[in-house]
Amino acid sequence: MRKVFISIITLIRLSFYAILLYEAVHKDWTGVFVVLQAIVISFLPNILKRYFDIYTPFPLRVGIVFFMCSTLVLGEIADFYNMFWWWDLILHLVASVGITLIAFIFLRIFFNRIELQSSALFSTILAISTSLAAAVVWEIYEFLIDTFFTTDTPMQPSNTDTMTDLIVSVVGAVAIGFFGYRYLKWRTRGVISKVIHDGAARNS
Repeated sequence: MRKVFISIITLIRLSFYAILLYEAVHKDWTGVFVVLQAIVISFLPNILKRYFDIYTPFPLRVGIVFFMCSTLVLGEIADFYNMFWWWDLILHLVASVGITLIAFIFLRIFFNRIELQSSALFSTILAISTSLAAAVVWEIYEFLIDTFFTTDTPMQPSNTDTMTDLIVSVVGAVAIGFFGYRYLKWRTRGVISKVIHDGAARNS
């Protein structure tokens, strides 16, 4: 199964390059900028491993690439954002889940490396806060894109859109925070616990 996912990831990344070439040939520089973002973020785990010796668990690596594909290929090019009103909300939920997980892993790595004991509650609050801060920064980024660049579909069509995005981000962050807290406090088992444990253990 792992090899299947690796093959799919490779195909998705190749599609990013094909889309980048298409956008460049048609001089759609906004599109080029968006695709470049997708490429950089999809390779972020590789960058962290190479330059900072930080290992990203395989499920998270797969999730990051699939997320960028859902945002770029399906959302922007296949026009899922306009076809399905809930598509943007799902992606914000998934993003908040992923960022909260990554925050838990990074906090455990940081505390382990400086040999500092941290309470489960403190780590959970920091992880959730990190995810929510990222959500706010993203909304500011969308506002700036809509303000200074001309796009076919506004990233923030209304205040309601912004607020629902933030609410969904809160839900995702708090939900993962709950499972993360249970793992740190009582070492419970589960998918979330395994991702946090594997990410921290491989970097200890």
